[in-house]
Amino acid sequence: FYKLSKMSSCSVEGVLQVQVRSNVDRGVPFFLIIRDPSKHIQSIQENKKFADSMADSLASEPPSTRPDYMFTVSVPKGDNYFPVMRYKCGDDLRPVPIRVQTRVRLEDNHWRVALQISSNPHNEDNLTDLTIIMGVPPVVKGESLTTSPPGGVWNASKRSVIWCVSELGGGEKFQLQARFEIDPDVPSEPDGEKPKFPVLVRCQCMYAQLSDVEVDVRDIPQVEHADVKMKLARRFRLSHRERP
Repeated sequence: FYKLSKMSSCSVEGVLQVQVRSNVDRGVPFFLIIRDPSKHIQSIQENKKFADSMADSLASEPPSTRPDYMFTVSVPKGDNYFPVMRYKCGDDLRPVPIRVQTRVRLEDNHWRVALQISSNPHNEDNLTDLTIIMGVPPVVKGESLTTSPPGGVWNASKRSVIWCVSELGGGEKFQLQARFEIDPDVPSEPDGEKPKFPVLVRCQCMYAQLSDVEVDVRDIPQVEHADVKMKLARRFRLSHRERP
């Protein structure tokens, strides 16, 4: 069902941020190692303020453990996170964390829009902080909006309706309906077409990522012997635009 979803475009981009804590008064440089077993990464760019590419040294790494990318990283010690690199994945990575379905029908002098947001049951964790924005065409009176369940908010300046949903578990569905009066002073759609209500959904998912890019760290013995350990926090943010 989700694998067969049709997408006109899909872009997956990643940002790697680093926070360093140590028992000395300074930040300790370390190697940042990135493995890309499925070859998802199309391009990668380090933040030269904090990271230097070690691409020329990869050939000396044993083939069995050779990473795809390696960088030396040095960031200040403290509570701040520093962005050290960005990467962009290729078009062959096309995840579908959510599915959005919209149906529009005429009821007397009203247009009714039924909307369903479905979370992929294969998501690693719940989708959270969902914001659903539906554009409203001029053929209806936006201020006449009624929603079921209640909660949709009309934004007159942007001619849109906004819903906020705190969480959507894997395989769960959120259904809502919006009803508008037809504006008799605005010409109807040509050829009797139904009006279009485009939908944008934004959300995030903690403890998960969309690619299988792997990250590791190790010390740089030529610079300083150190017991370097990593705590990795994954998260992805999603912006899904459903074209009518």
